[in-house]
Amino acid sequence: MTDKQQQPPGPAAARTRSTSTRSRRVASLVSALVLVVIGAACLWSLQPPQAKPDSAPDTEFAADRALALLDDIASSPHPAGSEAAADVREFLVSELRRLGLDPTVQTRTTSRTPAHGYATVAEVANVHARVPGSQPTGRVLLVAHYDSVPNGAGASDNGANVAAVLEVVRVLRSLPEPRNDVDVLFTDAEEPGLLGAQAFVESGAAGDPRRVAVVNLEARGVSGPAVMFQMEGPLTSAVSDSNAVTTSFADAVYGLLPNDTDLTVLTESGMRGINLAYMDGVAHYHTPHDDIAHVDADSVQHMGEAALGAVRSLADADLTADQGESHYFSLLGSVVSYPQWLTLPLAIAAATAFVGFLVSGRRHGLRMSRVGLAAGSFTAVLLAAVGIGVGGWWLLTTLRPEVAFGIGAVYHPAPYVVAELAVAVLVLLVWYRWARGRASAVEATAGVLGWFAALALASALVLPGGAYLFTWPALIGLGALTAARRAAPDSPVHALAGAAAAVPATVLLVPVAVLITPAVGLGLSAAPLLLMILLGATAMPLAEPRPSRRLSASLGGALLLAAAAATVVASMANRFDTDAPQPVSLAYAWESDTETATWLSDGGPAQPEVGRLLTAGPDRLDERIPPLAGAPLHHGPAPAAGDGASDPRAERSAPDEVDPTTGQRTVSVRVALPEGTYLADVLADTTTQTVHGATVDGVDIGPDGSGLVPPWGWGFRYAAPTGDIDVTLRVQGAGPLRIRVVSTVPGLPDDVEAPRLTPATSWAAWPALSGQTIAVRTFTF
Repeated sequence: MTDKQQQPPGPAAARTRSTSTRSRRVASLVSALVLVVIGAACLWSLQPPQAKPDSAPDTEFAADRALALLDDIASSPHPAGSEAAADVREFLVSELRRLGLDPTVQTRTTSRTPAHGYATVAEVANVHARVPGSQPTGRVLLVAHYDSVPNGAGASDNGANVAAVLEVVRVLRSLPEPRNDVDVLFTDAEEPGLLGAQAFVESGAAGDPRRVAVVNLEARGVSGPAVMFQMEGPLTSAVSDSNAVTTSFADAVYGLLPNDTDLTVLTESGMRGINLAYMDGVAHYHTPHDDIAHVDADSVQHMGEAALGAVRSLADADLTADQGESHYFSLLGSVVSYPQWLTLPLAIAAATAFVGFLVSGRRHGLRMSRVGLAAGSFTAVLLAAVGIGVGGWWLLTTLRPEVAFGIGAVYHPAPYVVAELAVAVLVLLVWYRWARGRASAVEATAGVLGWFAALALASALVLPGGAYLFTWPALIGLGALTAARRAAPDSPVHALAGAAAAVPATVLLVPVAVLITPAVGLGLSAAPLLLMILLGATAMPLAEPRPSRRLSASLGGALLLAAAAATVVASMANRFDTDAPQPVSLAYAWESDTETATWLSDGGPAQPEVGRLLTAGPDRLDERIPPLAGAPLHHGPAPAAGDGASDPRAERSAPDEVDPTTGQRTVSVRVALPEGTYLADVLADTTTQTVHGATVDGVDIGPDGSGLVPPWGWGFRYAAPTGDIDVTLRVQGAGPLRIRVVSTVPGLPDDVEAPRLTPATSWAAWPALSGQTIAVRTFTF
């Protein structure tokens, strides 16, 4: 070897390496900026359209026209069975007549038993009308419930949607006659148990349920885009035409949750349907400040346009045709879908591509052990994301326990999520630097894509509606890595190929993470954090060439500073005031058997205005007040009310009848309730008696007593009673039958020194204990 050959590389070689490094960094920076732009476009696509004025063309939905109706629908609480609900019902009938329809009010007593509870009975009054079609192959059923919770006007849930339905009907009447019938249904008593929908199904007014397609409008907040979060049956074309934000992942997750809407009952009868709702501002949900002032006009515009688009699509479709099931997702303002049967083969293809990449990569120096190390260690990052989400919620509820009861929501959750995300990204960066010290960039990226391939396959088997979130990044990322093998070792193509999966990951994961955050709340913020960390991991190759330790430390410090700043902003933004009042919980209970009056609360003694009344607890009062079974409550002694807390009453309405063969006894009872009762629970002591069933106002109730705690082993709930309740029980056993009646009336008695809430406090979200009077009395027959 000559002396010349032993000399170090000259200036030209150094300049070449420097130029190569600079070009790679520029390419990575440009790619990162492109990802930011794509992410911003995804966020922009989630914004609802601007509300249209009442001067908009007659053939278009205008939120201003809909909102002009809201004073007559949601100016005050109008729970089922109330005079206010009757006024709303009368207004709906008059509006439908003004639009040229012939509405009917369908009154019916019905019952429904939830999956984990006892039967609820109600006499409901639905409003039903029809826009006839020219050559119907079925009918479209446009649905919104018109009752509110007792403690709020329900301007968003569901007054704005009721108004939107009326505006949709107005638009339909200005268009050519539809092919299919379009039925309009305003259901009663949705809030206490979906009873209006149950009564409609039992009435048979919809005809053949297999030829009915439902469009149901709901709200779980006061703002945000219209989200199609549930689809039952093959209706993807209607979803595409609706322009609602959607994902089959939300549909899959919703199916695992214990949440129900009217669509639940309607589809159980054999109908198909879609559920539309807006979900931001959930801290106002089911509270006194779900009022007209908090309704977002842009959200109403989006809901109306989505409902109108879906209804028009279904109204002109052949409802006897089978479109086939599909999986779908929103993509920058449009809806992409493909047949459901493709989901598993695509996931298998992703897993196969990963295995193939590993096998073929060995010829190019890929070390499987290092890929395994990267993939295995990435587990710690995912676990850390879960820990950050869970720990953040624990810390928040420890420092601010008032957010833990009710629905567990804050008014401005975004800064809290940003703080958690900044910490999670810091963990991700630390992991990537550690992994790159032990594996090449390609090996670390392959480890991440292995996770995507595994999640794609697992989702396709367990939660197929969400498999697309992982399948497409895996396929595209692995394809790009394979193609990049032909590039020169120092080419910027390698970093770009390594981050190729970040493009589909951004357009798929960002919208879902944003949409599920208000849906699951901060208590489950680990879910969107996991999605964002998976997205961030696909972009890590853009950090190549690896930054210096100093730059890495500076970036870590910036993330910690961002987390701290976001926490400060969150604390300031979530101060309570008249527009964002602090939720408090209090109810008054009167037990006439023992002449005991008690203050009850889901919150603790630290609550303003009401906390001073709570001197004990939390304790469970299962035997004393059976409808509150399982809930640990703070409580304290209360003064006895005069006429402010009337007792329920029960008396025999007919002599007992005893079957001489079986010994079964029939007990007929009439229950009278305090004026204004919203809920009445009638429970039987099954210690010595077996209840074989009952008839309540002509409706049969089975023997099941799910959700009850001994000795109260059987019961039913009557929602919104308008008079006395006639009950006939069929029992068998020794001794007398004990019955406990519990009535719930919105509002606190006037003569018990109840606290007056300041403008900066408000009752918690229903069905928490939020300003109601509970009366308990036991009877023996």
